[in-house]
Amino acid sequence: MLRLENINKQFKGQQVLNSLSFEIKKNEMISIMGRSGSGKSTLLSIMAGLQAPDSGSIVFDEKQLGVLNEESLASFRLHNIGFVFQDFLLMPSLSVYDNIYIAAHPRKDIAKTIKHQRVTDLIEKVGLASKAKQRIDKLSGGERQRVAIARSLVNKPKLVLADEPTGNLDASTADDIMSLFRSLHSSIETSFVIITHDEHIATLTDKTYQLTNGSLQ
Repeated sequence: MLRLENINKQFKGQQVLNSLSFEIKKNEMISIMGRSGSGKSTLLSIMAGLQAPDSGSIVFDEKQLGVLNEESLASFRLHNIGFVFQDFLLMPSLSVYDNIYIAAHPRKDIAKTIKHQRVTDLIEKVGLASKAKQRIDKLSGGERQRVAIARSLVNKPKLVLADEPTGNLDASTADDIMSLFRSLHSSIETSFVIITHDEHIATLTDKTYQLTNGSLQ
């Protein structure tokens, strides 16, 4: 599904990614570990087409991302990729429902009734049906991350990229979030890439890579 070939990336003369190649298959859940500053977030950005590598290619369903302009890349992300962040990046003054719906709003190819149904279904799947109208700033950290996960899935992406999704949560809540990831992964055809520094979290994925010296092992 997603294939990275000989990816190289430098920052201020420092080689961050070094001839990195790997593949994410359909409906696969993988984790990527590495020390702080090893390039994990940079790699995630390159997978999403948010950053261009210095050299190498990114192929998504046989489509070369490197030949797409910014408008085409934005459309590609909207249709194919969901994001989950450590800091949630939700709108605190909006409701659970509205924070999820806002991610689907730009899709002109989906009717409003279908968007509504998707949002409603996802709110139920992440266990927040009773809090659909609750403002985000009234929720716990774990509940906010559940909203963020639902938001990442509302456009039915082929790939979800999660950057330290349990980094701001206590151990028990982190386990709950990973259980939710596993449950959703088993019921939908979406691949997940989870960046984490937590070895326990990594053991809950299908496969774990270590990012060391710019390469995955």
